[in-house]
Amino acid sequence: MKKRLFAPIIAFVALCLVALTACGGPSAEDMIREDLTTQFEEVKAGSDDLMDGIEESAGEDFATLGVDPRAFAESFLEGFDYEIGDITVEDATATANVSITVKSMGDIMNEFQLQYADYLSNLSELPSQEDLYHKAGEMLIDATATVEPKTTDCTFTYTQDDEGEWSADDSAETELLNALMS
Repeated sequence: MKKRLFAPIIAFVALCLVALTACGGPSAEDMIREDLTTQFEEVKAGSDDLMDGIEESAGEDFATLGVDPRAFAESFLEGFDYEIGDITVEDATATANVSITVKSMGDIMNEFQLQYADYLSNLSELPSQEDLYHKAGEMLIDATATVEPKTTDCTFTYTQDDEGEWSADDSAETELLNALMS
């Protein structure tokens, strides 16, 4: 008789545990960490979508310099890494601290300008405009290859909508630009 009493209680407890696990789902922190990881892993891997987007956005600018946008992107992303730190959730807002290691576009442009100015100052005669552009392209690729990546700490803000979905705020773009230009 005791077995019959405990059987429904055990079944009820088991059902409650299953229900709690199913309802719990991933935490806000886990969802944000997963979103950041997915985004940064695509960059780190140099995904085809990312490379296609870079090629498309480069337009004719790189073509004028004789630079393959994919080769530039691969060189630029060499050494890219990230580390997701603390994620703090308060109500419908969260902040995620991420350290991003990437080559600085500011450093690349400084190196390029130094190389190009040196090249121009040592010219005995002025080459054609096309030759100048192509030399600039070579120097841009060289500067990109020689600059070392550096680490910048970023803070990404996320908000939760009425349906419980978390998404990065518009400020994420500014944080990324700051990391790229640092």
